[in-house]
Amino acid sequence: MGKITDLQKGKRNKDRINVYMDGEFAFAAYIDTALANHLKIGADISVEERERILREDGEKYALACAMKFLSYRMRTEKELRDKLREKEVPGDCIENAVERLKEIGYLNDREFADLYAQELLQKYGRRIAVQKLMQKGVPRRIAEEAAEDIGQEESVVDGYVARLKQKYRNEDPGKAKQKMIRALMAKGFEYEEVKHALQRYEEQ
Repeated sequence: MGKITDLQKGKRNKDRINVYMDGEFAFAAYIDTALANHLKIGADISVEERERILREDGEKYALACAMKFLSYRMRTEKELRDKLREKEVPGDCIENAVERLKEIGYLNDREFADLYAQELLQKYGRRIAVQKLMQKGVPRRIAEEAAEDIGQEESVVDGYVARLKQKYRNEDPGKAKQKMIRALMAKGFEYEEVKHALQRYEEQ
């Protein structure tokens, strides 16, 4: 059992209040949580009550932080979890927030993968696009499906071929071709794609 000895508005977040018990900082909570639980100076709080209040407030805090992160741009489940961990949100509150946001359609790894893959496939081959999606936390299966379903225009690799041809125009043709193949494969294009792109260029 402990007694609330002071309540102070948060300096960084005015919607939260710092609760002091027996002269020392005990925890922070949203003002509406404090009001709903009748937190006031002089009130006694048991350990069980404190834990219940912290769980209740943790859920609200996790969801509020998550919504703020998502307001900037779409995120994967992994990115959101990582961000919430940085805010020291309890693990169970993180998982509840993630599940809630998935239920209401605010968090969807497949939608994220589809949108990001469209952007990536304008600059890279499928292999690199999949790698970059996975770096964002998209599961491999979803990343591969997104890259495959969206597909890629031949003009992307053809554009690289044209630029590389210009870059290596004064070099030995055989060496220039090998350099081009390495450069294109480093961009994530498969060998067969590269070979066909070079053939198309030669046939122009």
